[in-house]
Amino acid sequence: MTESPAIIAVDIDGTLLTSSGTVLPGTRAEFARARDAGATIALASGRPVVGLRRLVRMSSLDDRGFVLIGVNGAMSVDADTGEVVARRPLALDVVADILELAEQHDVLVMLCSGDRLVVDRPGHPQVSVEADGNELAVEAVPSLADAVSAGADTVVDKVLMHADPARLRPFGDVFADRFAGVTEFAFSAPFYFEATARGVDKGSALADLAAARGVELSRCVAFGDNGNDLPMLRAAGLGVAMANSTAAVRAAADRVTASNDDDGIAVVLRELFGGGVPAPAVPEPTDVEPLHALDLRELGGSGHPDDAPEQAAPPSHE
Repeated sequence: MTESPAIIAVDIDGTLLTSSGTVLPGTRAEFARARDAGATIALASGRPVVGLRRLVRMSSLDDRGFVLIGVNGAMSVDADTGEVVARRPLALDVVADILELAEQHDVLVMLCSGDRLVVDRPGHPQVSVEADGNELAVEAVPSLADAVSAGADTVVDKVLMHADPARLRPFGDVFADRFAGVTEFAFSAPFYFEATARGVDKGSALADLAAARGVELSRCVAFGDNGNDLPMLRAAGLGVAMANSTAAVRAAADRVTASNDDDGIAVVLRELFGGGVPAPAVPEPTDVEPLHALDLRELGGSGHPDDAPEQAAPPSHE
């Protein structure tokens, strides 16, 4: 990359956030310098947009000029204006077929619809984890299949599926055989498998944003660590894998940086914007709330399906 990036796209868990759920000072400083240089910073996550707003608030991030790419690229919003850059929901007939397959394999399904989480098993512990962690309103329905078939007010941005990793991994293989070419799908954690509309992923969202800003993808840099980050890393002019990434992500990236706990984002941005010189420090906020209840390193790390499918993992918000 010969020019400084015009867009910096950053995954959240395992990338922006440390294992203890915080944003490192070096990353904050590099974001400030990049923004002063005119770059747009896009937070790209499986989280819904409302969950990204919560993350920004709890992390005390200065989000001026940010774009929030939620639900794996299905919805992008300008943080300053609230303008929707793009929204691409799933077709309801496809959602109905996914529900049928998930029921056959006893996989919990949560439908992400704007700031709502539509479920038919509201008492499941993971529903609370997902809803509370993203400030989503839980909408309990007697039957997801019936809610989808009714269709009138149902917009499904993403289908989020949860099960024990030992069961979810083989389910993912069955899902791939059934829905390849119909949806985009990926693991976002060993216990989370998710699907969006065909052609919709973090990479397509980055392309939409670049087009909206009049920027070539060659002037975009993207950071990620997991399977749902691969399209974004491939779309960007420079795709960067964290050292803690899955093997597949490390292999596909243009370069590998330090881990999320070792300021891997700052390592690259200081080269791109400062010739290797660290950005001036910015005041460190005093009211930061860690996004993780526990340090993931105490639980054996975040785990990745393609590296250790048998490893259990703690609750996550993607």
